[in-house]
Formats: sequence, C-alpha cells, structure tokens
Amino acid sequence: MSSIHRVGAPILHKQEFAWIRDYLYKHAGIVLNDSKQAMVMGRLEKRLRHHGIDSYGEYFRQFGKPGFENETTMAIDLLTTNETYFFRESKHFDFVVEKILPQHSAAKPFRVWSAASSSGEEAYTLAMLLAEYLRSRQWDIVGTDISTRILEKARRGLYPSNAAEKIPQILLKKYCLKGTGQYDGFLLVAPELRSHVKFEYANLIGTLPDLGTFDVIFFT
Repeated sequence: MSSIHRVGAPILHKQEFAWIRDYLYKHAGIVLNDSKQAMVMGRLEKRLRHHGIDSYGEYFRQFGKPGFENETTMAIDLLTTNETYFFRESKHFDFVVEKILPQHSAAKPFRVWSAASSSGEEAYTLAMLLAEYLRSRQWDIVGTDISTRILEKARRGLYPSNAAEKIPQILLKKYCLKGTGQYDGFLLVAPELRSHVKFEYANLIGTLPDLGTFDVIFFT
C-alpha cells in the first residue's frame, strides 16, 4: 500500500507542509492553516507528475533554482486562495458611495485600487457603483493580484450566472450581458465597464509596480 501512495499519489508529510507554509508566508504573504494540507496536495499533485517527481519535499527543494523559476511562480499561483464574489462586504461599498464620493472634487479623476482583486468581482462591483454615481466624470480602477492565472480570468470579466446573486437587478441589467450559445449560463461584464478597469500582477510584500496615486484602496 505504501508504494501505491508513493508512486501514484505522493503524501505531503507534516514537515513538508510546514516548509511550504513558511515559504508562502515569506514570499507571498499567504497564510495557510493546518486544515489546508489536503488542499496543497490536491493542487500540486499534477505538477509533481508533470516533472516526474515522487515527493513533495523533492519538488519544494527545486523552488528558486535556475530553470525552475516559472514552476515556482506556478506553484504559488496554484496555492493562492481566491474566494470572492460581487458586493462582498457591502458596507465598504456603502461607505464609498455615501461618505467618499460626495466629498470628491469633480475636477479630478477618481481612482480606486483593489489591492487583492482575485478574479475581479470586487473591482467590477466598484466599477458598477462608480459608473452609476460618477456618470460622465473621469474614473478608473486598478486591480492587482499575485496569481497570474486568476488575473486572466478577471480581465475576461466572464462569470457563471449564479455569481450575479448579490448584484442588484438594476445594475445587473445595465452593466452585465447575458451569455448565449456556448456562453449560456454565464454573464459578461459589459465592455464599457471593463474599459475602466485594469488588472496587473503585484506581490504586495515585494516591490510594487508604479500604479500611481489613489483616492481609495480596497484590501479585503
């Protein structure tokens, strides 16, 4: 039985999990608790198979070595947890609309940074609200994340229809398109809204790209 586990499904041992937990915290600011051990195994098992490596310890020992840089980035990418949805933490959005926007000078562009934007729902929620309340005034949103995979999803602005559950109907009709044909069961954030939102890679505990200045920073 042990050989089956070793070859077919490597086991992530406690000390190996402790190593990757510390590595992720040091290099990406990601915190993994002990309940995430199975998640790490599930997300990285295919990468071990891809490289013909039969232990997590050997895989981790390659991190940062010449020729393994892209794989190291991919592993961090796969272990990034991306839990978000439209209008999450609604009180934060209420505060922007009720307290911040009324005080902002119409002569200046309004800029927001969604610092851990994940798959983009937070940034697009902000975009709907700014389009609604600022109308023809200038505004833009920058979303950043450490996961290149999830940033590609954010740029597309394509989500399962059930993601619209918390979007008010009036905003859903104005700013989202219902998918048809091969996109049946999906919604697409309208292009005119997506044109105001830019997504970029950024590791928040590393050197940040030059993103400019912002009126509001979301970090939820």
